[in-house]
Amino acid sequence: MKWRLSLGVTILLLALFMIWSILSPAEAPLGDAPAESQDTRGNWEEPVVQAVQKVGPATVRIDTTREIVVDQFFFQQLQEQRGVGSGVIYRPDGYILTNHHVVAGADDIVVQLADGRRFAGSVVGGDALTDLAVVKVEAEELPVASFADSNELRVGQMAIAIGNPLGQSNTVTTGVVSAVNRDLLVDPRENRYLEGMIQTDAAINPGNSGGPLINQAGEVIGVTTAIIEQAEGIGFAIPSTTAKNIGDQIISHGRPLRLGVLGGSLTPALVKSLREQANLDLAVERGAFLTRVLPNSPAAEGGLLQGDIVTSVDGQEIAGMRELQDAVQRAGFGGSLTLGFYRGSTFRQTEVQL
Repeated sequence: MKWRLSLGVTILLLALFMIWSILSPAEAPLGDAPAESQDTRGNWEEPVVQAVQKVGPATVRIDTTREIVVDQFFFQQLQEQRGVGSGVIYRPDGYILTNHHVVAGADDIVVQLADGRRFAGSVVGGDALTDLAVVKVEAEELPVASFADSNELRVGQMAIAIGNPLGQSNTVTTGVVSAVNRDLLVDPRENRYLEGMIQTDAAINPGNSGGPLINQAGEVIGVTTAIIEQAEGIGFAIPSTTAKNIGDQIISHGRPLRLGVLGGSLTPALVKSLREQANLDLAVERGAFLTRVLPNSPAAEGGLLQGDIVTSVDGQEIAGMRELQDAVQRAGFGGSLTLGFYRGSTFRQTEVQL
């Protein structure tokens, strides 16, 4: 009797399961993605496609050749060295922004547009301190990229790189803005930094240099310039606002506006380290510490020397090098600044003409 009751219950459960199977909706095949996943993917795919379509035509390939001297046992021989980089058109009459290291020392420059047209290029001017240069081609009504205000960037927003990595033309990679205001040491001997850089994990390789880093709206937010070779997913771009300002100055004046100093910003922790390890007796804990004054520069003509610490501009205290540079840009070509600085323990002032 007990066995028969269990069998009846089992038959009843099987019948209920069969009815439920018939009435319930069929499941999607394993190979199909749920509709929600497809919608989510489409939400980010389409803006990327549209952004690339906007800036892609204004992204160029830059091929260079240089003659270099190569030692061959007991004599020297000239050898042709080829390079490839990227650039972005930012004026319709043929002005192109790129990296200084892409075109520096080039004997021949060929610019290729996304539509396949090729032009001879010439360097209008360059700036090694920001790694920016302007190249000119003789053409009119070229496609132009729009530039965003890089001061409004947010960490985590999408970043799209377009360029010619390893010669692979019109390559697109995506990532995010990993960080902003990064300082990158590029020349330890000269204590030279690229300052205020955008860090991104969008793939950047040799050949991307000088190409645009853009946002989802199809606006340039930076000019790609460097990677950390020992790492993966750590690339850097010069902020678009800096790049455009330097480019405009090069076109208008042949060179960027410069005070003519290299150095860094003092902090209490750095001052403590310098006092203990280098036995330097620094009078203040905040300011722009000058590690080099370039010859024939406004700073040199104003009497500034290596080791000086600039602490004020026109009577306003500054905390470091970036504030000093910002003051120079605000003053502009032909402007003048009164700089307060410490030399040893003595406070002095000087006027510099830009």
